[in-house]
Amino acid sequence: MLGDCFLSFRFVFLSVSFLPIYFFLIFANSLFAEDKKVVSNSHKKKNPKLIVLSIDGFPGYYFDSPEILELIPNLKAFSERSSFSNRIRTVNPTVTYPSHTSMVTGTDPAQHGIYNNTLVDPFERNDGGWMWYAEDIAVPSLWDFASKKGLKTGNVFWPVTVGAGIDYNLPQIWRKRIQEDDKLLRVLSTKGLHKEAELSVGEPLNDVTKDSVKFKTGVWLWEKYSPDLMFLYTTDLDSSHHAYGPFSDQAKEKLKQIDSLFGEFIKSIRLYERDDLALILISDHGFHSADKICSPNLYLLNKGWIRQESSSYDLIFKSSGGSAILLPGKKNFLSEEEKISIGNDLETNCPGAEWRAGEEDLKFLRKTQHPNALGYLYTKEKIYFSGTRKGELFSSSKSMIHGHGYENTNPEMKTIGGVYWKGTRDETKWKMHSVKDVFVFSCRLLDLECK
Repeated sequence: MLGDCFLSFRFVFLSVSFLPIYFFLIFANSLFAEDKKVVSNSHKKKNPKLIVLSIDGFPGYYFDSPEILELIPNLKAFSERSSFSNRIRTVNPTVTYPSHTSMVTGTDPAQHGIYNNTLVDPFERNDGGWMWYAEDIAVPSLWDFASKKGLKTGNVFWPVTVGAGIDYNLPQIWRKRIQEDDKLLRVLSTKGLHKEAELSVGEPLNDVTKDSVKFKTGVWLWEKYSPDLMFLYTTDLDSSHHAYGPFSDQAKEKLKQIDSLFGEFIKSIRLYERDDLALILISDHGFHSADKICSPNLYLLNKGWIRQESSSYDLIFKSSGGSAILLPGKKNFLSEEEKISIGNDLETNCPGAEWRAGEEDLKFLRKTQHPNALGYLYTKEKIYFSGTRKGELFSSSKSMIHGHGYENTNPEMKTIGGVYWKGTRDETKWKMHSVKDVFVFSCRLLDLECK
């Protein structure tokens, strides 16, 4: 019995003696594990801040032209340092507002709800208003996902951003393109931001502002508020193309100016010197020229489907320039006979126009372009579809009409884009094929939960 007591005492003594060693080993192991965690995290690249820059109306075919490439050394250098493509497909219709909304939502117009630049408004009740308002976007946008993560967002004139949940917001909107519009912009921008931007940059900021001021404003906003995600939208190239056409002397001069502004912008934000900033450069569509005009709404008027005297309509064509989609008014269904009749009449009277209204065609149109589509006019020729109800159904234009809105499968509608970040090396992984990839890569770069 005494021996048992001695053994018990010895066991307790030894156990107590080894307790400090036991706790030391646990503590050392936890330090080692924490050190491993720190080492592991140090090798993990931090998500960069991101700027999304759009140069409106930049045709992809420009990058196939040695003459043009000589005019744009800064953009050419960017194309060589980034995962660049000049074969990016835009969405239908190939116009600015639907395309830019697809960039920030990753969806087609039929899903996001911005079906065109302007509303269906054949009798001008909206006084030529565009789809400026973010509340019309039917799905979440990049700024919504960024906000959920607690990231700060900024914007200089990106389309469809009036009322958007952007922290530092300078949206695009105009009414008469006069000085009074500045007051409207001050009210609709983040409180005090528009006035602060004008005072800092030293020039008025409105829809007729040149790209030089927009780039300066972008640099100012970036340096002053350092948003995690910033949008910057420029318009001068698109305006020059509409007025004078691609490859014109005026367009070439504008390209040189924009390239210089782009180079200054890259230098100001020190893009190539840092690994905490990424840039997505994108455009929304290419350009094509037309010398013929087809006015399908004149056809509907003559058929009695549009009534001028009562300002009402059963059917209406919404034109995008190179295409026109047939939409319902009071009439929301077409019989097979009516579809065939409309197609035959328009294809006959507008040579070069093509009509789609088959079952599979409508499924595709309603899935991608407009949920209420009843038919679709498009062309591969030099034809411009006008929304007018005056004049002739088909006519020659007195001058070339430079525009877009043609099918996104047309080579002329392909555009440019590239992703640059020092953290990317695999060009294939980061190369964009569609304007909708802006959304995909933005979510990836910022580690957003875009679901």
